[in-house]
Amino acid sequence: MPTWTKEQSDAINFDHNNIIVSAGAGSGKTAVLTARVIRKLKEGMHINELLILTFTNAAAFEMKERIRKAIKKEPSLIGELQLIDEAYI
Repeated sequence: MPTWTKEQSDAINFDHNNIIVSAGAGSGKTAVLTARVIRKLKEGMHINELLILTFTNAAAFEMKERIRKAIKKEPSLIGELQLIDEAYI
């Protein structure tokens, strides 16, 4: 499990509102958003109930693949793999 900065931890755990994660290349944005998505899924949301926006199609593909990989590590979330291809990423 990564060691998160306070700002990264806040982005992962903030609730009751949408968030924007804006930071430079290599700063961990994709990792933070992946951790946030996995937390939401563990709390009972489904991947196709989330809207995850990126700036490019390549970034969206990378995000989807990282989320897919993270889901595979969580046995309780395996059912989400059936929904990920219709998710709004």
